[in-house]
Amino acid sequence: MVFSCATSNMLSVLHLLALVLTPLCSSYTPSDKVTKELVVQLCSKPTLYKNFCIAWLFSDPKTLTLDLHGLLGMVIEKTQGFGFRTIKLTKGLVNTTTDPNLKMIYGSCLTDYEQSTKGIEIAKGYASSKVYFSAFMAAYKAMMAISDCETLIEAQPIPAYFSRRVVMFERMCSTGMVFSKVLKEGK
Repeated sequence: MVFSCATSNMLSVLHLLALVLTPLCSSYTPSDKVTKELVVQLCSKPTLYKNFCIAWLFSDPKTLTLDLHGLLGMVIEKTQGFGFRTIKLTKGLVNTTTDPNLKMIYGSCLTDYEQSTKGIEIAKGYASSKVYFSAFMAAYKAMMAISDCETLIEAQPIPAYFSRRVVMFERMCSTGMVFSKVLKEGK
């Protein structure tokens, strides 16, 4: 488990370095109208899970009515809402499980979700003020906090629905992070 945690943390650091050092594209501006083609281009950026990103964004009919700045705001809002719902779910799991190992894991993940959701709240403030680099960093910190939970539940007998929520939330945070970077570079 120690190796797994160290490996996961090293991969996360490499993930950030790749994003910071690699320009994603400087041709996007906050006022660009969101189209199907733009969503596919954005969701094809390195480090994003393309199929998840496209399906998630197209599941909201507002997506194609927004500009790129509005899309980032929507991504952050949806991520924050999912985080709050998962905090509520995780509190229930902490309070109802009788397995001491699961109680410890859920308790730790609850702390990670609270930290991560706070990071998304901070990213939301920066994004609404068009301070995209700071939004990127806050989203990155949120993703790292939830990555700690993901590392903890590896190889643990955790219900699949909980593991899926952790992965989905991490992907949502990553989407907000990459979209913030795209806008930072386009300014």
